[in-house]
Amino acid sequence: MTRTLTTRNDVIFEQLAPFVVTTPANEGQLEMAPFGIPTRWVVSPYAAGNGVFFQLLQKLDGLTFGPEGMPMDKWVFYNCAELPGFIYGFAVEAAAMTAVERELMEVPAGYAGPVPFSMYIAIPMHEAGAWFGHNLASLNRTFPHRRLDGLGTVTKAVALEAFKVRRFVGATQWTSKALYIHTRFGPLALRTTWTPAHSTAATLTYQFDVTREALRYAAGDPAARLAFPEPDIHLDATDVNAMQALQARIEAGEGFELVGPPSMQGGRVVHPIRATGPAVG
Repeated sequence: MTRTLTTRNDVIFEQLAPFVVTTPANEGQLEMAPFGIPTRWVVSPYAAGNGVFFQLLQKLDGLTFGPEGMPMDKWVFYNCAELPGFIYGFAVEAAAMTAVERELMEVPAGYAGPVPFSMYIAIPMHEAGAWFGHNLASLNRTFPHRRLDGLGTVTKAVALEAFKVRRFVGATQWTSKALYIHTRFGPLALRTTWTPAHSTAATLTYQFDVTREALRYAAGDPAARLAFPEPDIHLDATDVNAMQALQARIEAGEGFELVGPPSMQGGRVVHPIRATGPAVG
């Protein structure tokens, strides 16, 4: 099978291979070779023998986000991802890791299975083809010597194709570095800019329609093209009053979209936003 996706760092495919965590009943709903990339490992959460792999997933999550993030307990993986949806990512055989890498990932002695280097979790919503993005993790910065730049973005792009997502909904914080990844998928329609329902109220909720062109562009395919309109609002990532004001306008029926990654202006992190008229969708 021939890979049909070109990325900004195809070294990823030389070192790693895809895995998916899914129940046997859900496996048939997955595209097993997204962009011609065959899934090497299918991991069932029902099999007790896969316990080490799930420990390694939790370690991946912890190394990515650290104590300052929102690390997940195993039951969150199980209840919110492994049973209702999928976990998709890239892994390497334990034998292909250095002793230092195995120690940092706490790979048990004698374990010869896959070790996850990235994962993307999405949860299916009631609307057909709509999925909610739950978690993106990558060891790119943990193992810089492997030169896996862009691993997180590539993982999300391939995972959305594997999950057959048509409308994507996500939520993250205005101060999150993950917005550098999420905004690569094109303009993001804003559903909330201030979200008291979340444990962190300074959270945005966004959505976009998933197209192959958007996935290719995000992954770094030089032939892919997306249009990013000019912003007319620049939102300070710490300006609660501005977030609340935009939220009030959204609830009054106005539409806004995030049209690019954050940038530094005068020592402040700001986000480019464009008014789109009446909200749709």
